[in-house]
Amino acid sequence: MLVSVALAVPFLVMGALDVPRGRARPDVFVALLALAFFLSLRPIRVQANTELSPSDVAVLTGIVLLPPGSVALLAAGGRLLTDLFTRKRPVQVIRNTSAVTIATGSAALVYRLVIVMTADFADPAPATIVAGVLAVLVLVGLDIGQIVLLQRALGNITFDRASLQQVGRTMRAQLLWSLAAVITLQVILIEPWFLVPAIPLMVMGYLDIRARFAAERRARLLAALVEVGHAVGMSLDPSTVFREVFAQVRKALDVDAFYVAIADRERGILSFRYLYENDTEMEPTERPIEGTLAGICIERDRAILLRDTDKDRKRLGLPERSGWGTLVERSLMVAPLRLRGHAIGAISVQSARPAA
Repeated sequence: MLVSVALAVPFLVMGALDVPRGRARPDVFVALLALAFFLSLRPIRVQANTELSPSDVAVLTGIVLLPPGSVALLAAGGRLLTDLFTRKRPVQVIRNTSAVTIATGSAALVYRLVIVMTADFADPAPATIVAGVLAVLVLVGLDIGQIVLLQRALGNITFDRASLQQVGRTMRAQLLWSLAAVITLQVILIEPWFLVPAIPLMVMGYLDIRARFAAERRARLLAALVEVGHAVGMSLDPSTVFREVFAQVRKALDVDAFYVAIADRERGILSFRYLYENDTEMEPTERPIEGTLAGICIERDRAILLRDTDKDRKRLGLPERSGWGTLVERSLMVAPLRLRGHAIGAISVQSARPAA
């Protein structure tokens, strides 16, 4: 992450100097920043830690209208506002902002370089189209490359055939979206009235891509369920089973904490057999069952889903947090573990992000 931050800083410094020096119009910058932020609020969830956003439309418009530093600052600002609005963890905010700054700044530099190299051409239109296509290739290439490196570092993917196919599908979707945006932008620059048919087409394209990835995500969830079923029967050691179940759950959900607890009703105790939080597997422990979400889940024999823990606890009349770790979860699920039809324990996932 330190390398990403170091590479992003020069672009941000350039952007901070562009407006005072008159290289970028403040009104255009602010309008595109607002557009990038609002378009980022409805991303396409590719997998637990990967999202595609229509905010690339605002970024590509910035690449055409603004100098490279301003474009990088614009993209970084839009991503920062989005992450703060969705209350992501500080490390995620820094990582995401740095990644988008590098990808966008590099793409904008390529665009300007092509424009400068073809400045002597009589007709500038072909040059801007070629520059836009090359900028998209750089933007998508760096974006996907950083996503792959992140997922690999988090242990979520291996470079097997299935993972490569998934990366390929993600790249094709982003290239389709970005190249369509470039073509649309060039046409609109020639005749602004083309905005009238362009906006519905872009919206329909976005909805179509979103629906396709939603279907793929459901397929991965079903595959994870199958693998969990295999994991349950793979070993007689409960810790090995719980660890493998968690590995499969983590592939399908955005998980910052996870536990498996067994209830001892006579002693009024929850025995946490497997605990995971913030990339660390913790030692088993015991806690009183009274006043816990796991205890309520077991007592009612019903799963509990909190999309926003602060609001949903009050709305559902659930007790305040009495967590076993340090993570301040913003969304969570607790489901009963059943033996012969009776709830004997609970399994839970938590995330620091709301609606995860």
